[in-house]
This record gives sequence, structure tokens and C-alpha cells, in this order.
Amino acid sequence: MNTCKATLRVLFAHRVYLMIYLVFIGILMMSISWAMLTSASGSMSAVFESTKTRVAIIDRDSDRGDIATSMRAYLRDSSELVDLDDTSETLQQAVASNWVDLIVIIPDGFADDYVAAAADGDNPPNVDTVTSYASGSGSMARMNVGGFLSLTRTALIGAQTRVDQAALAGMMNDTGGAAGFDGASLDQDMLDSLPEGQVDKPDIKDLSQAAKMAAESASDTDVNHQIAVVDTPTEESASAADTAVSGFGGTMKTALYPLSLAMTICGSMILGAFTTGEVRRRLTASPRRMVLMGLQRLLTLGGFALVVCVGYLVLSIGLMMAAGLDPLHLSVGGVLMTFGATCVYALMTVACGFMLSEFGLSEEAANGFANIFGLLIMFTSGVALPIDMMPGVMVTIAKFLPGWWYCTAIDNALGFGTAAETGISVAGWSGSLGLVALFGVMFICIGLAAGRFRRSRPALAAPATTQLAE
Repeated sequence: MNTCKATLRVLFAHRVYLMIYLVFIGILMMSISWAMLTSASGSMSAVFESTKTRVAIIDRDSDRGDIATSMRAYLRDSSELVDLDDTSETLQQAVASNWVDLIVIIPDGFADDYVAAAADGDNPPNVDTVTSYASGSGSMARMNVGGFLSLTRTALIGAQTRVDQAALAGMMNDTGGAAGFDGASLDQDMLDSLPEGQVDKPDIKDLSQAAKMAAESASDTDVNHQIAVVDTPTEESASAADTAVSGFGGTMKTALYPLSLAMTICGSMILGAFTTGEVRRRLTASPRRMVLMGLQRLLTLGGFALVVCVGYLVLSIGLMMAAGLDPLHLSVGGVLMTFGATCVYALMTVACGFMLSEFGLSEEAANGFANIFGLLIMFTSGVALPIDMMPGVMVTIAKFLPGWWYCTAIDNALGFGTAAETGISVAGWSGSLGLVALFGVMFICIGLAAGRFRRSRPALAAPATTQLAE
């Protein structure tokens, strides 16, 4: 009992390391998990909400032919119209500051040029556009502007086209389709044999009517069908369960980094404090066995690591509830296996700290090793980078580290990630967890060998004492 109390006193004497590596790093990893949880819960919305682009229309043609008014009406449903002053400074600032996604400039004389091009059969003039550099929404809005102008031209030419009715009736009689013609048998040969029509010269009034017809088509549900969201409770429930599983598993995976740092460093310094200098000499001279006291210190640190795992489990479930995810979607067995994997991993980090203490590393060396080893584990385990983005060499290296098998154990416990196709697998979970435990056994064996080697050479175990000559 005295050994356990002394271990805890030394542990809390290093509260600065606990605050930095366990609390602060834990908060950082929890923040990353919170961002993932909120984004996942937000993606579960069953209501389609279209994002409107910000469009500014600059009319320099005094709304001739109702082009500007009809264009605003056409774009109102899909875009947010922004009013801007027609000054060079305002337009430049709007583009540079990303106030709008698209600026449409109707030049002076546009309506007259449009009518003339329709009468002569030439290509219609174009409006000037300035697209935002920040997103592709402006390009999509520019396509809508082009669609409005195309519809306007079609309506304008179609309204002014005249066909000789006698010639059309004669053609239909010759083909025998006048009685039951329904358009189904209209092929390219029949189109080529249609009598040529004549396009009357349009005017500004005709352009105004065509522009209004194009604007009305935007709100015509027969032309532009509304998007319908079909509510399927079974799929929605499955999606909610998958989101809850991935959110909980991803949060528990992030525990590997703070646990690796805190328990490795604290274990190294705490266990090392009992094996160096005068403390080691007093313990050696005591009637109690060194092996029993060392085992008690390891059990104390292991118990503290398990308490940390319980706290991380509670925080993970609390984050899920705060993000709007239902923990009841998780299976009890999956949660218990995930918690068990975290506990085994935490004990493995304690074993790593024991190994460092037996090597007699200084505080700076232990910090350096723990940080490098912790970063290596995090970036190769799939927590920091998706596994499908990791190169093959990186995946090969990851399989020689405990972080990969810890994450694989959680995947098999919950049936997601690398185990998405196979589902929950107790065999896969136990196999991965066994490899994590073997890493801990390996660290303890290496530490025992290093400690025995140092104790067999007193010069390495303790600094040489200086004797003064009388």
C-alpha cells in the first residue's frame, strides 16, 4: 500500500506533464472528434436545401426589352440578387472581397443588337460576366444566365416565324399523316421536307414578350420539376446507426495519441525515480523484494491508465449526445469491446514507459522518444489520414506498430472502417487486441533485459561517487 501511495505522489508531482499531454492534447483530439461528429450529424438531414449563389446584375441598357427585369425574375429562385452601384471601384471591391459569386453586365445597346441578330439569323450578343475566384457557384450561375438568353432567343424567333399553311397542309396530305399525326413518326426526312418558313423582323416589344416568357419558364413546374425527398425510415435509421458507430469509434481512436504521450512519459519518469540514486539503494537495502515493489508500481500506473480510459469513454458518449447522435444505436457488446481495446492499449503504453525507465533515459530523452513514437503511431494508424490516402509503404510500416492494430480492433468491435464489409467480428477484434498486448509484453521483456544489463554494471546504473582523500 505504501508503494502505491508513493507512486501516486510521484505521479501527481508531475502534474504539469499530465496537464500538457493528457488534458491539453486530449482536448485537442476531442475538438477534432467534435468537428467530425457535428459534420456527420449535419449530413443526416433529409431536407434538400439548395445553396443560392449571389448574383449582381448591372444594367447599362436602361432595361430595354425588359432584359434586366426578366433576367432578375429568372434568376430569383436559384440565386440571391445583390444590388451594386455601377462604379468601377464598387465592382472591383465586390470581386476582390467576394461579395458576390457572379456579376452580370448588360452593355449599352444590348437589346437593339439582340433584335438585329435575331432578324438577320446571326449569333446573339453576349453579356459581360465576372465570376468569383473563390468557388464554382459563379460558373453555375453564369450557365443559368446563358440559359435565360437562349430561351429568350428561342421564344423570340419562334413567335416571329411564319409558315405557309397551304404548303404545310399539302405536305401532310402527301405523307398521309394529316388524319392521325401525333408526332411519333416525325423523322429527319420529314423534318427536311417541311416547307421553309419566314421570320418576321422583330422589334423591342417582341423582345420584351420573349424575355417575359423565358422568365416565366423558371417558375413553371411542368418545365422545371421540383426536387422531391422521399423519406425512407428504414434507410434513415440505418444511416443514423452507421453515423453513431463511426462517430463513437472515431472518437475512441483519437485516445491513442494522448495516452501514448502521457502514460509513456509519466511511466518513464515515475518508474525511473525509484530505480536511480539513493532511492534505489534504500529500496535495495529494505526487507521487501524489489520485484514485488516494481510490480505494485506497474499496477498503480496501470490502474491510473484504466481510470483515464473510463473518463475518455464517458467524454466520447457525451460528445455524441451533444452532437445530436443517439448512443442507443450502439450495441452493448461493441462498446465493451471498444473499451477493452482502449484499456489494453493504455496498459501497453505503461509498458512502454517501463521500458524507457529501465533504459535509464533522461527526462528530455523520454520526452523526445514519446513524442516521435506517438506521432508515428498517430499518422500511420489511420486517425490523422484516411487509410485509402496512405501509400503502400506507409501501410506496411503501420502494421509493425501498435496503433494500427488498436484501430483495427475498434473497427472489428463496431463493424465499420476496415471491417465495414465483414461487420462485427469477435475473432478479428481478439486477434488485433492480442497483437497490441504482445507489443506490451515485448516492451516489458526489453525493459527487463535492459534493467538486468544495467544492474550487472553498477557504473551504468548509478553515477560514480567521488571519495575525498584525507
